[in-house]
Order: sequence, then C-alpha cells, then structure tokens
Amino acid sequence: MTRWSLACVFGCCILSGCSETDRGNSLGVAVDAQARADGPRYGGHLRVGYGLEPTSLDAALGRSGGDAYYWRQIYDQLVDADRKLSPRSSTSLATSWEISSDPDAITFHLREGVTFHDGTRFNADAVKFNVERILDPKTKATPRASMTVIQSIDVIDEHTVRFNLKRAWGAGLNMLADRGGVMNSPAEVAALGADYGWRPAGTGPFKVNKVITGTLVHLVRNEHYWGTDAEGRRLPYLDEVTIRVIRDQTVLASALRTGEIDVAYLPYKDVAAFQRDDRFRIETMPGGSIALLLAFNVAKPPLNDANLRLAVAHAVNPEVINRAIFFDKVIVADAGMWPVGAWAHDPDVPRPFYDLDKARDYLARAGKQDGFEFTAVTSNSPVLIPTAEIIRVMLKKVGITMNIEVLSTGPATEKFFHGREYPLYLTGWSRYPEPDWVASLAYKSDGYYNAGNLPRADVDALVEEGATYYDVNERKRVYKKLDEIVLGEAWYVPLLYGVSYATAPKRVGNLDRLMGWDGKMTLREIWIDE
Repeated sequence: MTRWSLACVFGCCILSGCSETDRGNSLGVAVDAQARADGPRYGGHLRVGYGLEPTSLDAALGRSGGDAYYWRQIYDQLVDADRKLSPRSSTSLATSWEISSDPDAITFHLREGVTFHDGTRFNADAVKFNVERILDPKTKATPRASMTVIQSIDVIDEHTVRFNLKRAWGAGLNMLADRGGVMNSPAEVAALGADYGWRPAGTGPFKVNKVITGTLVHLVRNEHYWGTDAEGRRLPYLDEVTIRVIRDQTVLASALRTGEIDVAYLPYKDVAAFQRDDRFRIETMPGGSIALLLAFNVAKPPLNDANLRLAVAHAVNPEVINRAIFFDKVIVADAGMWPVGAWAHDPDVPRPFYDLDKARDYLARAGKQDGFEFTAVTSNSPVLIPTAEIIRVMLKKVGITMNIEVLSTGPATEKFFHGREYPLYLTGWSRYPEPDWVASLAYKSDGYYNAGNLPRADVDALVEEGATYYDVNERKRVYKKLDEIVLGEAWYVPLLYGVSYATAPKRVGNLDRLMGWDGKMTLREIWIDE
C-alpha cells in the first residue's frame, strides 16, 4: 500500500508519496509514450472548488443535492444514464435488464468481476442489501419514498437479481441512476455504523482518502476500477482529486485564475470576465439547477394558508434578483420544478408571477390585508444571503414582514424538512430531469422533502400514476396535473432556473464530459496535463 503524508494544505500539492511506479501499477495496464502523447494523460492531481461541504458521503443518507458532487466520484449506480437521461449499460453495474408486466418486475443481470473499495465482491446479495436498506424506515434514507414501489427482491443467482414491483415502474431505471441506485459495501456499512458516512466504500473510480470537515475531501484512484473509456482505456485517468470547500465566490474565482484550483462552476459575477480570458474553457448547461426557490411548509403557520403563500410568491420580482445578484446569467422561471431542458418542463401551466396587485388580493382573501409576519430560513450561501435581504424588502412593500435566519446548508435543510421549524426555506435546488425524483420526494405525503407531510390522497395518486407509465406522453399528462396543484397552491415556487458554467484551464481535458444528466460533476473521464 502506498504511504501518504500531508505535504501542504491548499497549495499546488495536497498529498505526496506516490511514485511514478506506483501510478503505473495502479492503472493495471501499461501506458506507453505514444498513448500519452496522442490521448488522455494518465496521472495528476485535479483540484476542484465547490461552495458546499457534504452533509454525508453516504448517498442514501445525504440530505443536500450538493452531496452528489462528492459521492458521484465514489460510487457507481445499478443503472447509469447519459446526458439525455437514457439508461446506459456501458457505465452501469447492471449490464442488461428485462421488464415484465405479468407480474410487474425488473430483472437485472449484473457486471461480473467488480469489487468494492474494501475488496469485497459486488453481487446480487449486495444489491438486495442496498435496496432493502433504503426501504427500511429505520434507515431514514433520503430516496426511500421514490423506491417504495419495490415489493421485494429475489436473488436469482450471484449475478442476477429481480425487483418484484407493486405496479409498473416507468420511472424506475432513471430513478436508479440517482441515490436509489447507489451501491455501498454491505460489509463496511455493517462494520462502521454511523461512521460509514465519512468512510464509504463504493465501486466507483475514486476512493476516499481523507476528509477534513468543512474544508476538503481528498480522493485517490481506485486501482481496481472496472470502467473503461470508449477506446477501451482503463479509467479513471487521474491519480488524485481534492474537492476543496470554497464558500466565498471572490476567493473561488481568484483560485481559478491563480491556478490554486483546476475546475469549478463559475460564480455568475465572474462569467463575463472568464469568457474573455483565452486561458480558460467554459462548458454550459442551461437549466443546470434551480438557482432560487421558494420552498414552503404547507402545514406550518402562518403559511399553512395557501392565500398567504401565493401572496408571498406574487410579491417577489425574480427579474430584479437576476440583475442584482445573478448578473442576468440565469433564467427567470416560467414553469415548475422541472427546469428548461427537462422533458417535463411545461411553461403552459399557470404559475405565480410578480404582480403586487395579486399579492394584495391574496392577503385580503386570507384576512391579512394589513400584512403578517413570519421567519424564513436560508443557507449561508454568498448568493442566498443577499437574495434573502432583497426578498425581505420586496415583501415589505405589501406589508409582509419576513425575518431571516441563516444556517449552514446541512442544518438549514434538516431543520426545515425534518425539524419543521420554519414555514419557508429560501434555497436552490438541484437539476432532476426525471420528474419522479421531485414528485416522490417533494410532493408525495411521505416524501423526505415534503416538509408538511400532510395527507393528500389526490397528489399521492398522481405521483404513483406518473411513475407507472412507460410512455412519456402519458407521463407528461400526469405531471401537468401535478404542476397545476403544486404551483396553484404554492408548495414550491421556482423563481430562477440556473445555468451551470463549468470552467477550467485548457490543460484540463474532456471538460465536455464533466457535467452529467443532473448537472453534477463526474470526474471519471477528466484528465489533466501537468
């Protein structure tokens, strides 16, 4: 085993001790000089800047969408998906699958010869363990509500497993490309218990070497990774990755310019400057996130009254916020929780837009024509804090007094969705083009991201129906109905859809493969010419 020593923090090297011999051996293949000259470079240390620390490296238990920037490097999914959200067997732990309707079931044929980072084998028993762990209410797994369609799991043989379903599951393969399909080592989960979240063992291209809470996560190459690129070259290319937590946007941009980090999503205020700098390459994804969202707890007074929620939504002008905070680099939301670029995006559904007269009308309907007061929570993001202050001023124009509490992302998310301590969360949201992710986890009565958890049989029935169909047009019809309810009653009101600007100096290769279907970073095919 290679020995590692801490050489310096936040400089050009974080860890030292790996020789070129070690690197060559870790690839498992000989990399000749011609390959290095003509193709991707093997080796090197990629330093990534990102604004959020992980709430957990255990994908099943992490509560923030930002966690995926970390865990996507550590795990593989049972079924992976390409940029268009089409299932892709070449990068999946299942090499093929069959869907049956009598009875409803999906049978998966698993990739052979795959091991977890702890050296134990990936097989059908591991799949059964992981899915049953998510389904167990005691686990409190984030994706549980999206997986309860699974009735039971049968291990057919070591490399074949069958999901027995309560009904058809048209959303299933796409849902397995996210948290629900992540495979953890059963042995390590059992051995480490609560500590597993910071010492996980997946099957992915990188292994966790070091976590400094609130500061960085350091990953090293998985020497036994099974994946290859399109030309058959072993992955990953990189020796090491350090994901450094940089909350201050000015510091992040400066670190890119000076070479302290190699890859980041640009702060919006710096996009124009980097577009003029020919040292850098930029890849974009419109609708790569929801940049600003009003997330309501529909059971928490005083915003348990839909009229008051709609008054808040109509009193906020997202165009002003786009100019003042986002430098006109994002998109004013015209639909629901499925942003531009997602097939369920539907701008024809009625939704709250900025209109002070309507805001005052809704206040009057609720008997609060003189206004009311409440406390919102937001996270300590350099974007969200000033945004919250602008929204406070906007609401005051119609007599609404909004107090603001600022917490770090993990506590803010936990206290809003689980602790139910606030009626409104001013936040962002990750890109989830598979509509059942949002529908099951945010709209369904038992969904983790449904802060109110009020029984709504009509909504629950629509969520289940939308996930059932295999025909996209049938699914669109259902999600339009869900949009009409959620936007009409102001459960979630997106204000701005984000645009992701992934940026790196030109010595970073394959930047066009950095962003996956969800807009998160995937580093398995990134290389660097050091």
